[in-house]
Amino acid sequence: MAEKRFFPLAAAQLNLKRLLLIRLIVLACQLIGILYAFYFLDLRLNYTLITGILALVVAVNIFVAFRVKQKSVVSNQELLGHLLFDVLSLSVLIYMSGGANNPFVSFFLVPITISAAILPWTYTWLVAGISLVAYTILLFYFQPLPALMPADMHMTETREMPSLHIVGMWFNFLASAVLITYFVVKMATEIRAQEQTLNDYREENLRNEQILAVATQAAGTAHELGTPLNTMTLLINEIADENPDNKALQEDVAVLKDQLEVCRTSLKDLVSRADPRQAGNAIAMPLSHFIDQIEDQWRLLRPEVDLQVIVDKINSPRIQVDAPLQQAVVNILNNAADASPDRVELMATWDESSWTLAIRDYGEGVNEDILSTLGSEIGSNKEQGMGVGMILTQATVNRLGGKVLIKPHPETGTVTSIILPMATDG
Repeated sequence: MAEKRFFPLAAAQLNLKRLLLIRLIVLACQLIGILYAFYFLDLRLNYTLITGILALVVAVNIFVAFRVKQKSVVSNQELLGHLLFDVLSLSVLIYMSGGANNPFVSFFLVPITISAAILPWTYTWLVAGISLVAYTILLFYFQPLPALMPADMHMTETREMPSLHIVGMWFNFLASAVLITYFVVKMATEIRAQEQTLNDYREENLRNEQILAVATQAAGTAHELGTPLNTMTLLINEIADENPDNKALQEDVAVLKDQLEVCRTSLKDLVSRADPRQAGNAIAMPLSHFIDQIEDQWRLLRPEVDLQVIVDKINSPRIQVDAPLQQAVVNILNNAADASPDRVELMATWDESSWTLAIRDYGEGVNEDILSTLGSEIGSNKEQGMGVGMILTQATVNRLGGKVLIKPHPETGTVTSIILPMATDG
């Protein structure tokens, strides 16, 4: 079954404009041929029906002209419908004017070529097959014209075997249609794949430049934060020593100490991860163990949030992970907690080829404009967010051969999924 795909807005408008231009050129050629036949050759044709068909083609072209101006995408099925209409209208016109003997019969190659350039190969073969069937029928069924009939064919009969020249034209059309359908589709597919690869490469370079800028600032910030962290630790210890009987204050001080320790540990990890000798080192561990580490780290950061973990810890597989991946998951959990302070859900699933961490929040969801660029450029859905977390997360997961998917939940909130390949060797 052919893939249902929608062209990007700019590409859709451009394809429709090109289709409209080609139709106008073909229509102009047809009009010139009809006028020449009427005024100079004095051919007896059903000009009323022919004019009606051309008027219908003009009406469709007017519709396409308005359609181009609309800011909406065009599906493959819509473009296929336009091309099949062209084949049908051309078949009727050729039938009314000499059938396969009409020199304009070669125009059947036009919709085939257009389809090969912009549509999937299944649609192109469909257009080519219908065009070939129409051409074949027109070899035997048509309204004859004396000026176009070969000398060895009776003008009053339409079902005799066509001349060798006409049969040769049919074989030439068959070969041309097959070559266009196969090679043009192949070349167009390769060009689109190269363009997509180039676009992905540009996006990755842009993301890497942003990450490098963040990393440069982070290196200096990590060094600068050491002094205020030590100062805060000393002040907290002094407050605790000065108020030994204040239980509520002692509990708050304990929480602050834990938070400061998390900050200090994160800074140490940041420095150690920057060591080139440690870069890219992944270790194998059970998925349940990895989730336990994430849960322990995150509950220190956000103890007030109810984290619901859903995972089969008994049968969990072994996976390949590294320290940046753990931080990437924590970043997503923090984003979920910011959107849904009361409740966050973490669910782990897997199959033979990959494993997935799905993090769901119960907030209002992500703005669609930001959703389209989230993870590819710096931007945030939060008023005070810097938009760096998703950039780093996307880069970390991509480096491990995975991907990050963000989509709204059918009920409420957002689901962010990290999908990574399964470890090939434990």
